[in-house]
Amino acid sequence: MAAPKGGYFGKILEIDLSKQTAKERAVSDAECRKYVGGAGMGAYFLTKEYKAGKNPLAEDAFIFVGVGPLNGTYCVSTRTSFVNMSPYTGLLSHAEVGAHFGNEIKWAGWDGIYIKGRSKKPVYLYIKDDKVEFRDAGKIWGKTTEDADEMIRKDVKNDYARTAVIGPAGENEVPFAAVIIERFRAAARTGTGTVMGNKKLKGIAVSGTKAVPVADNKKFYPAAVAAKQLAVDKEAWQGIKRWGTAGLLELKHWVSGSLITKNFQTTWYPDIEYIGAEEANRRFWKRHVACNHCPVHCMKYGVISEGKYAGLIAEGPEYETGGLLGSNLGISDFGGMMALIEAADAYGLDAISLGGVLGFTTECVEKGVLTPADLDGIAPAWGKAEPYMELIKKITFRDGKAGKLLSQGVRKMSQQIGKGSEAWAVETKGKEIAAHDPRGDKPRAYSYAIGTCGGDHHEGTNAEELARWAMINSLVMCSFVGGYPWGKETPGVFLAMLNPLCGWNMNDAEYWTTAKRIITMERCFQVREGISAKDDILHKRFTTETLPAGPKKGAIFTAEDTKKMHDATYSYFGWDAKGIPTEKAMKEASLDYLIEDIKEARKKYKL
Repeated sequence: MAAPKGGYFGKILEIDLSKQTAKERAVSDAECRKYVGGAGMGAYFLTKEYKAGKNPLAEDAFIFVGVGPLNGTYCVSTRTSFVNMSPYTGLLSHAEVGAHFGNEIKWAGWDGIYIKGRSKKPVYLYIKDDKVEFRDAGKIWGKTTEDADEMIRKDVKNDYARTAVIGPAGENEVPFAAVIIERFRAAARTGTGTVMGNKKLKGIAVSGTKAVPVADNKKFYPAAVAAKQLAVDKEAWQGIKRWGTAGLLELKHWVSGSLITKNFQTTWYPDIEYIGAEEANRRFWKRHVACNHCPVHCMKYGVISEGKYAGLIAEGPEYETGGLLGSNLGISDFGGMMALIEAADAYGLDAISLGGVLGFTTECVEKGVLTPADLDGIAPAWGKAEPYMELIKKITFRDGKAGKLLSQGVRKMSQQIGKGSEAWAVETKGKEIAAHDPRGDKPRAYSYAIGTCGGDHHEGTNAEELARWAMINSLVMCSFVGGYPWGKETPGVFLAMLNPLCGWNMNDAEYWTTAKRIITMERCFQVREGISAKDDILHKRFTTETLPAGPKKGAIFTAEDTKKMHDATYSYFGWDAKGIPTEKAMKEASLDYLIEDIKEARKKYKL
């Protein structure tokens, strides 16, 4: 098995927390070319090493922290991918996150970190190039993510070490706990924080000094420069550069008619002017912040200067956090919204699922199927930040009746509550959906209903985009500088970098075959767990209730829309009418090792 020529070191760091050992796992050039890295490489390990029905919290269950060939190079804005079987949904899940952590892994000489086992006591990992230390995290356990980040960097005496940590929510195994990267970035939607908590792994700190090998730098460097310039030139993304994703809050309300409002009861929220980008610019933002080598700098740091939350330092609002913890909860107090967003990060919670849970809970109270007595005396109400803050603490520590109920997530809450609450328990494949209402933004349904992770907003808005995003998530690139602005110029821009970087001769056809392989491989994992076309649907609120107001008033997601989505996607990837990859599609994607698994799944689940 030939070693990679460039773009890769040809090795993954394999950690066993039970034995507290670290070793190299070799990856060949052929494996790198077939599965790329990030989400693709993680899916390869999951489909090869797990059989159907695996317990996501088993001692030998693993987390793959993946990077791609472009990490650590002159390529613009590379990221990190966290891949694992989610304890929340029981499905393969991947989360991509920005900041500098992924590049530091690459500079330490690794193509990813594979973490299995379970420590007997809390630990954190310190990886400095080839050296791996298992350090006592006893004094850090129980701390917020902000404190944990600071304490770890102080403990390793390296303020430039990059960290990924969990908060109390992960320690308490709240199923939708996130991993917080370098204080303000979240790898969420996957339950990875829950898995880390189960493994007694408080965090990872990485510091590296190595250069990524390049097969032909004379060709790679100009291609990387040109790719960056594309991100600078594309006018459509100047708004993200100026306003961050917060600018979408006003856009989705006034123009697109897809802003989440009061648990998807509507998309019309005129108070958006008090919590959107213009208000953030007036009274909160202090500086723009960028990930590695990124000209877009979509992150916005700020400080609340007055009122109850004066002195609060936070990042955002992002569109998702401002939507789920702002308009979704009827919040018009900017300081209150930012306090909720900061609490989600500090405690290590997935802000999207958290907002979905809080919105569902409020509607349950509004409709009389829950009372404050069911919630330890807390009375959530649209627009009031304080009760939501109390509920966030309850969820984090799984405290009292409220904490035990809400920490389960919307699907299990509804099953427990009953009383017709399933009618507004908005989720897909067991996970709360993001802040784009698919009645106003119909293409988003592809990501929510058919995308690998279920409920996610960032997996593509048509069949081809599902493949495009699979490749972007495996290359571990930021879509703001790679996926969206390059558009149809992808894969050309990527191949112009990948071939001289890695010493490959990949063409457009192989690029798309690789993308389809990754999606089909992920789909095979989900099919083994019983997923089929019956699950590739939106919640019935979107298919039975029309939007009552706003630019898309009267819109609904029809049965015809669902059929069109299924037909287009299944045909593109070569899956059958039930959404199951055919033997032909698996062979064309070189996934022969999964054929028997899918045959067994058809029998077991009558797919």
